[in-house]
Amino acid sequence: MNSNIKVTITGIGIVSPLGIGKEENWKQLINCNHNICYNKKVDANIASLDNFNAANNQRQYQMAMLAINEALEDASIANSFSNKKVGLCLGESKTNLFNKPFEYSLLKELSKTFHFNETSCVSAACATGILTIIQGCKLIKDGICDAVVCGCSETSIHPLYIAGFKNIGVLTKHLPSPFDKDRDGFAIGEGAGFIVLESLEKAIKNNAEIYAEIANFSNGIYSDNTLYISSHSKMTQIIKKTVSGHTPDYIHMHGTATKLNDYNESKAVFESFDTASKISLSSTKASTGHMLSVSAIAGTIFSLLAMANNIVPPTLNFKQTDINLNLDYTPNKPKVRAINSSLVLSFGFGGQSCALFLKRHKSERYA
Repeated sequence: MNSNIKVTITGIGIVSPLGIGKEENWKQLINCNHNICYNKKVDANIASLDNFNAANNQRQYQMAMLAINEALEDASIANSFSNKKVGLCLGESKTNLFNKPFEYSLLKELSKTFHFNETSCVSAACATGILTIIQGCKLIKDGICDAVVCGCSETSIHPLYIAGFKNIGVLTKHLPSPFDKDRDGFAIGEGAGFIVLESLEKAIKNNAEIYAEIANFSNGIYSDNTLYISSHSKMTQIIKKTVSGHTPDYIHMHGTATKLNDYNESKAVFESFDTASKISLSSTKASTGHMLSVSAIAGTIFSLLAMANNIVPPTLNFKQTDINLNLDYTPNKPKVRAINSSLVLSFGFGGQSCALFLKRHKSERYA
């Protein structure tokens, strides 16, 4: 692997409960909207994509198709697909129960549709999205692919998954309120998010518009307990390893609105930076719901759009925190500020974690 090769992001595509496409998602996000509501059928607050006429066993594939096509168009490689070696790194956090287990493969279906030259599939619970990016960077640095599509698609609003999350006590009985003193859990959401990676050299050669460079990333285990977080220390180690002494302007927090995650994640950020109070933080799960494996890739996309527009997205439903660390959670409304770098955090069930550090490239599309 050639460690000297810099990797950039040149395309993004997203489908979420906020809508279809990056423009609609960003508009709804910074206008402080959400699509979380009580669903009588599953007896829980959920976040689903309205007016999306796809059967349950087709939703995952159709959402993935929409997001991948948008990302390829955004990167301006959709029409030159056959002239490039394009790979796919797909992430899934679990089996899609709307399809027959062991008989359906989203990776296989997408590969048949797009004819990718190289494919891989990874799974790391809620940290899966960033892990697809880590795998995609390896394919670029090894010279195996000219471009790699990385991301996830999830349709997890299923009675069995709802029951499971209820039993471990992580689903909200109200609207999700990350970092608020009355937080009581998340709402399950559905969606898909994909980005396109290219080397900096090839992106410049192809006159591609660059969202950001991938400055660094890391992954590891942050907790020895599969359900509860006993300490923030390993979270801190992962953050410090990823930023390597730099301080980001913005951090997209994992922010599940559960008591332990929000406290320990905040404590880890506080201990990782001398000027933590000056960093803008937010969790978009109060807007989109928790899309599980898609959450980390959505966090990456929202961070890229925050950098592109120099606007920090808000943390909704925030009244007062019990985490007394003087951190700026960007409560309830967006904030205008210069964002030249961002850190995306993802801490999944089972102790799996990933962090991604992005920095602005001087010739990127919104300079």
